[in-house]
Amino acid sequence: MLSDLLIHGVTPTGVGTGVKATVQVTVPVLTLLGHSEEPGYLEGYGPIDPATARDLASRAPSFTRLLTHPETGVILSVGRDRYKTPKAMRRFLRLRDETCRFPGCNRPARGAELDHSHDWGLLGETAHDNLAHLCRPNHALKTQTRWTVAQHPGGILTWTSPTGREFITEPATILPTVLPTGPPKAGPPPVGPPTAAAPDLPDDPPF
Repeated sequence: MLSDLLIHGVTPTGVGTGVKATVQVTVPVLTLLGHSEEPGYLEGYGPIDPATARDLASRAPSFTRLLTHPETGVILSVGRDRYKTPKAMRRFLRLRDETCRFPGCNRPARGAELDHSHDWGLLGETAHDNLAHLCRPNHALKTQTRWTVAQHPGGILTWTSPTGREFITEPATILPTVLPTGPPKAGPPPVGPPTAAAPDLPDDPPF
């Protein structure tokens, strides 16, 4: 009876007629498939047993896919289900980027906009590996001119200017998004002091 009210807004006896509630139930995919007994989570209530979680999910009218970090639980992707970036993902990306990711720009990420590297309108996803901070002027530059960008693993961006010249920008902080599958491999010790290359600034006009 409670699940009927949660899912359909009405019970078989008519209680709740005219009421349509939206309830978020998070269910781990392995629990949903019957391969795990990890509990689900009912928003505003807390953990619920796997059987109840599967029952609610089986009658839900729609799903939102969430890809989360296996260790921290930070949401890394909502795919094509949502255009808007979840708050936890925004924090993750702000920590990763720190500044606008256009070549040569150092405006703080806190005042910048999140841009889909592969445009949402062209089937791009709302995911950590398809989002980067751009200040408003450079966001408009990417949208309205022939500048293009491709995002690579680790949040590395390759920009291509209208004349075909490429520029690479790297995130301020490397944040792992998957857990290592084994012990770290030993490598040769570093030789000499660490060095940092100066950023290569674009010399093409912004058109």
